[in-house]
Amino acid sequence: MSEASKSVRNPSLLDHDEEPPLTPTTESILRDCPRFRILVMGKTGVGKSRLINQTFGVHDAIVSHTETGYADIDKEIYSKENPHFILHDSKGFEQGDDTNVKTVQRFINERSKMPLIKDKLHAVWLCIDIPLAGGRLLETGIEQFLKLKIEGKLGNVPVIAVFTKYDLLVVHETRLLKRVDRAGKSKEAISKLIEQNATTILNEMCMEPFDKFVEMKVPHVTVSTEYGYETRLSDLIQVTYEHVRDHLVDASVVTAMAQRVNPRVNIQASIAVGRRKYWERLATSVNFPGKKLQQCLEVIHTDIIAVWQFDDPHGYLASNYFKALMSNIVAAEGDETKHPNGPAKNLIAGISLIAGIAGIVSAVSGPAAPIVIPIAASFVLAKWAYDVYQQTTIVLRLLMAYIIDLTLILQNIFWLQALCGPGQPLSRRIIKAAARAYYESNTKQTISFKIDKHLEEASLHVGPDTTLNTIVELIESFTIDSAEMLESRRNFTVPDTIGDDEAWEALRTET
Repeated sequence: MSEASKSVRNPSLLDHDEEPPLTPTTESILRDCPRFRILVMGKTGVGKSRLINQTFGVHDAIVSHTETGYADIDKEIYSKENPHFILHDSKGFEQGDDTNVKTVQRFINERSKMPLIKDKLHAVWLCIDIPLAGGRLLETGIEQFLKLKIEGKLGNVPVIAVFTKYDLLVVHETRLLKRVDRAGKSKEAISKLIEQNATTILNEMCMEPFDKFVEMKVPHVTVSTEYGYETRLSDLIQVTYEHVRDHLVDASVVTAMAQRVNPRVNIQASIAVGRRKYWERLATSVNFPGKKLQQCLEVIHTDIIAVWQFDDPHGYLASNYFKALMSNIVAAEGDETKHPNGPAKNLIAGISLIAGIAGIVSAVSGPAAPIVIPIAASFVLAKWAYDVYQQTTIVLRLLMAYIIDLTLILQNIFWLQALCGPGQPLSRRIIKAAARAYYESNTKQTISFKIDKHLEEASLHVGPDTTLNTIVELIESFTIDSAEMLESRRNFTVPDTIGDDEAWEALRTET
């Protein structure tokens, strides 16, 4: 039995006099489009398998590795590790053979005519080797395919060119760097110089001629699947998400669910889902009157965690334990003793969260003491959650805080899981560590301060939905930049393994 279905020492969030629950927006999205459907094209050896495996967190979505690069483009490749992902594989375009170009054109056009969004093709990745030995950038077949795209003969499906194995270009430039250029420079300065040289060569060999050929009509991203280049995979997902969003909005939400490398995209998709219904005009909601706040929280909570799609086989994030914790974090004010006159004016958004994660990382590993959240959380749902929704600033403040706090704690969970437990199922220890890192950072207190300021100044019943705008602005201002986080990991010790999991009861503070 998953923890989402277990009872705890307080009534479930679902216990509300048997009133029908509100329907999550993500439920209807997944009903219409349960999986992100992508076509990945490229010749054997270009790096398709590792690209797919790392970006979507799978190891069983196998692309063609045969000598001739044969692949059945119509075959749907599923993964047990990622239920929101379907792959179509296509071999590369061989010199003088336009058969595969016609096959790909036929496939894309057939999919574009399918009436259901779940059957349509949502994106295409065209994988291309970076020519290191002065070879030709685009083979004839690739040129033919790209011409079809820029001439509008492939419909509106987003095509993203993916230049692979950027790390080999960096290695190449490292070997070419002369001794005289290294003299007197630190290791960091040399690395920066090599990166600059690689970027210059990349622009000259690939980006500029490619942009000219496609008339700036096909986006491109340069990637590597090697350690240290994770931000490039994050960039690929960002570009893909944005173009899918412009093509098929519901499919972009499922794109966010399927990918495993870019938390910013999860946050953007959560906002997009919230804007559709339940985050709209929270002060005068047409969805919540007569409902207990339990019901309001239930649907908000379900939609937000659904977009992240953590590997959570025990249902910890949907459990009453976690919901009780969240309700008490929301009710707790930030520690005003740290900033008695309000949040520090020079606080840089996101930095305090990174520091909080860095400080908690060591606690996650090894046989350390249980992680304790410094609030009287216990497992009793906060009293405010039992009240009936009313159009008051008190209720509005609590709902705003719940949305923001939950979103940013999930962001912490993503990074702790990525740093300390990649490839492992979500644990209660990671969840508790993420909540503690958030609560002990400056962020909670800063957000409380800014919500209160908004409520003092806003007109809640007329004019633009400033409450929704404030929620989005606060979430976005504390969204951690992936490059910054990955750079910061050099400054703190990341454990090889996570310590043994622990019971929720360690949340309690003895006071």
